[in-house]
Amino acid sequence: MMNHLPTLTEKALKMLQNQNKICLISLTSGGSKLARKIRKLIPDSALIIPAKYALNDEDGYVKGSFTEQFEKAFRSYDCVVCIMATGIVVRKLSSLVEDKTVDPAVLVVDELGNHVISLLSGHVGRANEYARELAKLIGADPVITTATDTENVAAIDTLAQAINGWYPDFKANTKRYNGLLADHQPVGIYIDPDFSDFDINYNGMTIITYDDLVSKDEEYPTIIISDKSSFPKLKNNLQIVPQMNVLGIGCRKNVTFKIMQEAFEQFCENNDVLWKSISKLVSIDVKQHEAAIHYLAGVLGIEFEAYNAAELQDVSRHYPVSKFVEKTVGVGNVANSSAEHATGNKTVKQDKESFNEVTMALSRAQQERK
Repeated sequence: MMNHLPTLTEKALKMLQNQNKICLISLTSGGSKLARKIRKLIPDSALIIPAKYALNDEDGYVKGSFTEQFEKAFRSYDCVVCIMATGIVVRKLSSLVEDKTVDPAVLVVDELGNHVISLLSGHVGRANEYARELAKLIGADPVITTATDTENVAAIDTLAQAINGWYPDFKANTKRYNGLLADHQPVGIYIDPDFSDFDINYNGMTIITYDDLVSKDEEYPTIIISDKSSFPKLKNNLQIVPQMNVLGIGCRKNVTFKIMQEAFEQFCENNDVLWKSISKLVSIDVKQHEAAIHYLAGVLGIEFEAYNAAELQDVSRHYPVSKFVEKTVGVGNVANSSAEHATGNKTVKQDKESFNEVTMALSRAQQERK
């Protein structure tokens, strides 16, 4: 056990070492020893062990409080690693499990560290990924039982997660398309060129071109990866929308909610952008209390962030400068420079003219690529 440890990828280490992400919980002496060894490999993980097995620098839980500690870990961490019998974990989970969209990843590891079982939230909670990486770390065998994984085909919820993607009717569509893939039924996939070099697993799907997409049989189930709004609305098309776009906004003082919403709708229409693709609104700090921007952020259900002029100064040089705007807020353009500052990428879309004194520009966030 734990001999000849492999070198993990930077991505795997980052996933395993994020603070407050992973909790190790044990019941026995042997389980506590293994939990302690794993914690040394993942220093930012939390350790929950019985008080009688705790060392001087460790806090242990008292006899009779295991259920309380388990429930607390379930509600507080992204991944709970249980070093104990699977049956114990199943019984404890029975009253805690809510929904695959909110439940944490739960893994079970035997006391000898031979197997790492992905027990709960294999895809959305990333339990399968956690199990594989933890197994590599301790030299164990990962035990994965989700159908798409055992059939070595992609799962659309995992695919969407890799690109921070959204799609409608999450449960129904996940069940339907993952079922088709697990049964090795035909499923097409069209990947917008803007996302063609991103790390997308489409095992079991057939890549199709745009011409194939617009001329295909309506009955042919097809996944579309794109943030654009102009695709055919067919009953068997499912569009997964990467939520990677950041919208920079500049506006006159006290612009109305109506004008802001109309400007946004016009911007999306003019630039063939789905509003669901936008993950954040940004502007200059002079506008941090602008009610209309907060209103739009609330309507979209996303964060609004503001930057000061000094932060935007360098990137503002990449775009045309308005002397009036520069004199008023300290930087020659707001929408473009704030969008680029937020993502580190130049804007890919911008309005050709102001919509009732509202300017908008869109930049795409950086994403881990192949």
